[in-house]
Amino acid sequence: MTRMRLRDLRLLPLALNAIGIAVVAYASFTTHYGLQRGWWGVATVLALLAWALVVGLSRWSLDTTSSTALRRVSRVASAVGVVAAALSQAPSDGIHIAPLAILLIMAISDETESVWFGAALAAVAFVLTPIGAAFAATGAQAVLGYLAATGVWVLIGISRRQARTAQRRTAELLAQQQEAREQEAKAGLLAARQAAARDIHDVLAHSLGGLVIQLDAAEALLESGRVEDAASTVTRARALAAEGLADARRAVAALRSPDETEVSERTARDLAGAAERLLRAHRELGGRVAARLDLAGLPAQLPAPVATAFERALQEALSNARRHAPGAPVAVRLTASPRRLDLEVENPLAAAAGTGSAGAVPPREGAARVGGGHGLTGMAERFAALPGGSVTARATPGGFVVSATASLAED
Repeated sequence: MTRMRLRDLRLLPLALNAIGIAVVAYASFTTHYGLQRGWWGVATVLALLAWALVVGLSRWSLDTTSSTALRRVSRVASAVGVVAAALSQAPSDGIHIAPLAILLIMAISDETESVWFGAALAAVAFVLTPIGAAFAATGAQAVLGYLAATGVWVLIGISRRQARTAQRRTAELLAQQQEAREQEAKAGLLAARQAAARDIHDVLAHSLGGLVIQLDAAEALLESGRVEDAASTVTRARALAAEGLADARRAVAALRSPDETEVSERTARDLAGAAERLLRAHRELGGRVAARLDLAGLPAQLPAPVATAFERALQEALSNARRHAPGAPVAVRLTASPRRLDLEVENPLAAAAGTGSAGAVPPREGAARVGGGHGLTGMAERFAALPGGSVTARATPGGFVVSATASLAED
């Protein structure tokens, strides 16, 4: 039903033009200016045929892509029709104003045609109208009326062309806005996926990586008959697993309701406590760490993204140190000022790590490794989203340094 109504609406202009052509034809050939006046009658036929052909081709182009040949036919028909109607509008006592008006308005308002084509047809109409009036001995006042009417048709054509241009540009702008919204939605989805990937990686690298080390240590202790030490190691592994589960829950909660999590963490997060917890866990996993935490200049309220980024950065740097240089001493410096927060973690490379501390348990042959090399990438993405945030990771003679910084106040 809807398609039929749309089709009827599209056929309405054709029906109205057909009625107009019939009325003009009847009026032309029932007066003494009809076929008995020689070439006036020929002009009438040409003007009406051009009117019908141009209107028909314009409606046809709505359903099909008009070819170059059809467009040339439309141009020729428009030119012939304007010439015939302009010459015969005075001899026809103004009856041929109708085809002249339709042809001029359509030619000028057609965006697919050059502006100069419509301007040329308008100029032809202004020139030929007085010539036709001279053959019919029409008075000057009537000629001025015909010329004024022609000017009105030109202005209507220009107005319609401008309206169509504005409509087309509006449609293009809406399409661009829709595309921009789609791209923004895709970017948001990608950002959410990247955030989920970072959090999952951090939880796996820290918690599961620590569990692997603890279970390897427990297995080694059991093999050497140190049952009590193995039990203590398993207890620490259980605590580490619980801690990892809590981290995973916080990560999921942040992804589900990021705004609520941000508000709650803004005052609850204790960066110093989180750093101490990570350092303690590193020592319990057999690592050695010398830490300097100078957070006296930390503001009372620290934005949650900043606190999370630094906690995750320290977590990832310590995990990397355990993975690549187990038991080697690690130097951690976390310093704050009213305007900046800086973190630096330095550890020896594996070749320079030596045997490590006496309490460290080296990785067993075939032990699982957690982490796929995405930690530094995720760290850089986190800090790139912070004001003045940046991360650098560089090798030094015999060591590896990870540095992170972010602004706490706008400059």
